[in-house]
Amino acid sequence: MLRSGLNKSIMNSFLSRLKLLKTPIIIGITGDSGSGKTTFTNGIRHLLGTDIVKTIDMDGYHKENRQERAISHHLPLDPVINNLDLLKQHLVSLKSGDKVEIPVYNHKTGDFDKPKSFVPSPIIIIEGLHALYPELLSLIDFSIFVDPSREIKWRWKYERDIKKRGHRAENLLEEMLRREAAYKRWIDFQKTNANIVIKIKDSTIKDFARYECIGKMPDNCYKVELIIEAVKINLPSLVLPFDLASMFDISIPAFVLACVPSSYWGRKSMVIHIDGEISRGTISALKSHIIDFTGISSEKIIGNVNSDLERHEQVSATQFAQLLIAWRFLEQINIRLQV
Repeated sequence: MLRSGLNKSIMNSFLSRLKLLKTPIIIGITGDSGSGKTTFTNGIRHLLGTDIVKTIDMDGYHKENRQERAISHHLPLDPVINNLDLLKQHLVSLKSGDKVEIPVYNHKTGDFDKPKSFVPSPIIIIEGLHALYPELLSLIDFSIFVDPSREIKWRWKYERDIKKRGHRAENLLEEMLRREAAYKRWIDFQKTNANIVIKIKDSTIKDFARYECIGKMPDNCYKVELIIEAVKINLPSLVLPFDLASMFDISIPAFVLACVPSSYWGRKSMVIHIDGEISRGTISALKSHIIDFTGISSEKIIGNVNSDLERHEQVSATQFAQLLIAWRFLEQINIRLQV
């Protein structure tokens, strides 16, 4: 059941109105290397389409390539080793509707490719290590910090850099150890500037069981904690259906959803805990609202959510978190479009 102050005609015109924006909306997504930033970036881009959403990879603004860093021993986490002033100039130009030449870093070769022309789109995502630095914040409309646990971050980064980027295992481990202090010094503080902080850790569902958890948990099951800054806008009501009868069905996958009003770095926030697997009935209302609200076809809803539903009848906590973030972001954008 949905209750929204928006009528159907307004909902269906969302994308058309979005295309008419004269000033692009800029989303900043940051976190450590290998933290899963691209997962949430792709979620928003796949949902709205590449004609609406474009991404700037901040790695292109590194001052040194991989070979030069091997000699200088600099880490890209150091803001001084990045052309943040150039990025700021580019964002100012894009906000004015001007085309810019974006530098491109090639992770396979470890060197820079030829810059590419970048024409502003209605929504621009900047994704990188320093996306929420103070000098860029005035240009950011919506901000996200991705913050997985140390164990998960190491696991993801190791797998990505070895399998996809061709790093040598022994060199990567040494660099990852060096990066830890640099992360605390130059990256971690940015979460204090984020509208949403996404914390990810291994599932704790089994801790709720007595003596022994007999439910079957999927591989790579995570607990997601969304720390969302209290909104200054009135979001429309969205009622998610929960079948209480299923609570007594031992074959139903375990699922935890908790919402706790909190103070986070001096700001009023809502902390949402999501763990386990969510059933089709629980998530269908959220999907339907996004589809009706934007006019987006169901096939585009956050990557592979639909195909996963067809195969397993459930979605993971990470996918559910992506939908919640997308809904929160889209509702905020709609308020801006109406104004």
